[in-house]
Amino acid sequence: MDFQDLLHDARLGEGAAFAELWSRHAGRVAAFVRARGAIEVEEVTSDVFVAAFGGLARFEGDEAGFAALLLTIARRRVVDEQRRQARRVPVAPWAAEEDARTVRSVEEDVLARAAADDLAGHLDRLTPDQREVVTLRLLTDLSLEQTAQVMGKRVGTVKSLQRRALDALRRSLADETDDRPTPLDSKATP
Repeated sequence: MDFQDLLHDARLGEGAAFAELWSRHAGRVAAFVRARGAIEVEEVTSDVFVAAFGGLARFEGDEAGFAALLLTIARRRVVDEQRRQARRVPVAPWAAEEDARTVRSVEEDVLARAAADDLAGHLDRLTPDQREVVTLRLLTDLSLEQTAQVMGKRVGTVKSLQRRALDALRRSLADETDDRPTPLDSKATP
């Protein structure tokens, strides 16, 4: 369905239109929210859509503009959540939650955690703005213009941040590779 028709139907309160907008954009919003460090990813994602759907009557633009609007709202909601979390006393999760998840092998779980920790470690070496540009551009697949709109920065600034972030990631990955022993190193050591 064409986005403008979908938007029209959603403004009329058609449930199928809301469901289609959710279907098209929820994955991107959730990935962005998760990458920004939200703890309650599903809750924040839902809040984003409630806010966006509440303002559909005022929205003017195409689907790319709608995606940028969603990510702008998501960015604000993550900041709100992080502020709330900073005021809360940490609570240990209940062990039964582990049982409710999809069962994976120990090897899959270890590899998934190692990959996520590895990526997070490299991203932590970036400045907050660089990390946000990488998240918006690579994880949510936004254009330079959309990223600039979400961040409230000029396109040239976003390009510069992206270039510096990718250079920093390249150096970080190279440093990690240089620190790993090669098979020859391990055989040569008595």
